[in-house]
Order: sequence, then C-alpha cells, then structure tokens
Amino acid sequence: MTLPVIRTGRILLRPWTREDVDALHALWTMPEVRRYLWDDAVISRAVAEEVVESHLATASEHGIGYWALHIPPPEVAAGAPIAGFCGFRFMGGGQEIELMYGLQAAWWGKGLATEACSAALEYLWRSTAYARVYARTDPPNYKSVQVMRRLGMTPESTTESLITYQLRRPA
Repeated sequence: MTLPVIRTGRILLRPWTREDVDALHALWTMPEVRRYLWDDAVISRAVAEEVVESHLATASEHGIGYWALHIPPPEVAAGAPIAGFCGFRFMGGGQEIELMYGLQAAWWGKGLATEACSAALEYLWRSTAYARVYARTDPPNYKSVQVMRRLGMTPESTTESLITYQLRRPA
C-alpha cells in the first residue's frame, strides 16, 4: 500500500521516497531538531537511509508510515528540501504505533505540527483498523507536549526520561 498525498490548508504531506534520504538527513542533523528526536546525536546518512527503507516496508505491509511536510508551492518533488515530517511507526517491535513529528525551527510556533498530525490521524482512522496511537517525548520538550494535547491525546505515563500520551480511535 502506498500512503496518499494529503493537502491541508497550509501544508502538503507527501509520502517519503528513497530520494528523500538527503533532505531528511539534513533535517535530522539540525541541532534544534536532533535535540529531542535523536537525543542530540548526529546521525549518519546511513541511519537516515535505514529509517526511510523501514518506512517503505511498513507503509507497503501495514498502511502506516511517514510524510514529508512541504509548505507550498503546491507541487513538490521527492528529494526537495522539507519543512518537517510526521507519521507513524511501530513502537519497540510490537504492534502498538507511535505518532512522530518534527519541524525545522523556522516553522515552530505556527500550528503546523498540529495541522500536519491532525491530517495524518484522519488518514489513520479512515484507512486502518488501529485502535489507538501513542506519542512520546523527552520531559523538557513542552512544545511537543502542547501538540499532543491539541490533538486530543491524554497522558499515559511520565518517567524521568519520557512522557507518553495516547489517543484512542474516535467512536
């Protein structure tokens, strides 16, 4: 299964392709992005490539995966610079799924993460049978917690190193 292209009022969500590895690697190695996403580690291009390959397999087999986020112009080719990403992955090798998202700092505070994640969640509920989704972040990442709350997610657990929220399929 291929994920669809999704358009919101301000964002184009385009499924990842192999041509996005360099753009995603550039995003994920930005200091402000990697701070919470990669625990401040500078990942290699090979790691970015592995994540993209994993996404392609998961999208094909399970109907979930990631989108590259573009702020118009309306048509954007794979491999183009991206404003961010959002989508879903399996947590810890199990069957529970996690919502992931990240934006370049220039786009923070504009409601774009909430807008993109809302569109991804609409796709999830409409196109899959998953009963719930989780989102996790480091405790100092209050901006991410605010996104989770705006999405209607509820607190699941908090530890010294991880805050977890969850959202159940709407009735």
